[in-house]
Amino acid sequence: MSTAPPPDFVIAGAAKSGTTALYQYLSEHPRLFLTDPKEPHYFALAGSRPAFTGPGDDRTINRLSVTDRERYLALYERAAPGSLRGEASVSTLYAQDAPRRLHEHNPAARVICILRDPSDRAFSAYSFMRTRTFEPCEQFERALDDEPRRIAAGWHHIWHYQAMGRYAEQLARLFEMFPRDQVLVLLYDEFARQPEVVLERTYRFLGVEPIAPTVTPEPHRSGEPRFKTLSRMVNTPHPAKRVLGRIVPSGARAKLRSLVGRHNVVRGSYRPETRERLVAGFADDIARLETLLAVDLSSWRTVRRDGTP
Repeated sequence: MSTAPPPDFVIAGAAKSGTTALYQYLSEHPRLFLTDPKEPHYFALAGSRPAFTGPGDDRTINRLSVTDRERYLALYERAAPGSLRGEASVSTLYAQDAPRRLHEHNPAARVICILRDPSDRAFSAYSFMRTRTFEPCEQFERALDDEPRRIAAGWHHIWHYQAMGRYAEQLARLFEMFPRDQVLVLLYDEFARQPEVVLERTYRFLGVEPIAPTVTPEPHRSGEPRFKTLSRMVNTPHPAKRVLGRIVPSGARAKLRSLVGRHNVVRGSYRPETRERLVAGFADDIARLETLLAVDLSSWRTVRRDGTP
């Protein structure tokens, strides 16, 4: 039986909003311990046997999620004494019961959320699934049209391109369980422009001394793969990766993955008329979020913004 305590903090989401980069930055701090895997999805799926039905779900979230309490707490057993323990499952913000489960484990937990323009986020999620060769629709618009059917059929959260962008609904659930001073809400655009400033704010929120970043984050690249077989090998569980894992050091594997991502993935953008459609669909949630956070999100309502993964 694991004697490790529950996490002190979580990066809760949103998906495709910079959580991987933040996870990589925070992982280098000597007083912070983050789990491997990055996303155990415990608070979203605790006690269940995931059986999502989307393409590739059986090879990814169904197989990799950690839903047993003892197995989940065991992820923290290697944490150094006195360190703060955390993880970065983006399903924690989206799943309806996740805030309650997190509160039951640790009512003093600190929660970090990064929010991205929801229209851009939706396209980035779509592009990410195209990169992994799981997304069957060659047009973003067709995938958006198919979303209600996918949700009803039990495809997991990453496929919910529009629903995952309704942040006000998700934060409202979170604020019902945790006081505002235990929740840090960051904006993706600021993180992309000034990562050092956002990192310092995050370190102080967690109560640790800020350090200068030395890592170069390698977030998941999203776009159309030139060679699908190569992309599938790099971005999904694959037998060849198990062989490489035994003979190639992790640092070299990361460099190889980055090299393939740079040369095999073609970034794209989505149509202005599609953005107009998405902006209209998110308008009520954006307005509610502005009130909830007392921030100006007018750029998210701009139709002439270029969306990229």
